[in-house]
Amino acid sequence: MAVSASAATPAYRKLTRLHRTLGAMSQLWLGPDHLMHVQSTGYTESYRRFYLRDIQCMLVVHTGRRAYLALTLGAIALIMVAFMTLGGSGPVGFGILAAVFLPLFLWNHLLGPGCRVVLITAVQQENVAALSRLPKTRRVLGELRTLIEAAQADLAVAPVAAPAAPVADTGTTPPIPPPLPPSLPPS
Repeated sequence: MAVSASAATPAYRKLTRLHRTLGAMSQLWLGPDHLMHVQSTGYTESYRRFYLRDIQCMLVVHTGRRAYLALTLGAIALIMVAFMTLGGSGPVGFGILAAVFLPLFLWNHLLGPGCRVVLITAVQQENVAALSRLPKTRRVLGELRTLIEAAQADLAVAPVAAPAAPVADTGTTPPIPPPLPPSLPPS
């Protein structure tokens, strides 16, 4: 009995568009019971599979990506304005400059604040480059949260061990843990 090719391969749904960085591309796909993180350099591809039942945490850290990109675009535009002023460029030149840089500023602002996502399992930590802007990250994590909770619902809860015998007081206090990072602002 022959098995069809579509029955043997799991159906994947794309969670993120292709995210390009300097020299690399990244994408996140959702399988029936796992996430697939695809990274490519143009010459090589790597595939990382994370089963939903194994995911312990997806850590979201704010970055200054939007501000850095805006400052870089602004600096380039100012340098071009300085050269155009020295060269005696007319209003048409300044109009072309505005037509090039204004959409880039607007696009950068509308994408939202930057972030970095680290996916944590029991045995590894993976930086998910495909999730680099906060609105997209919130949308994807909102969708994944219910799937992860459903996949981990049947995991057995470990019984609570009996309390340990009290330890003799040595006169020293344990070190104070560092403060927690600030929470994400509401969307």
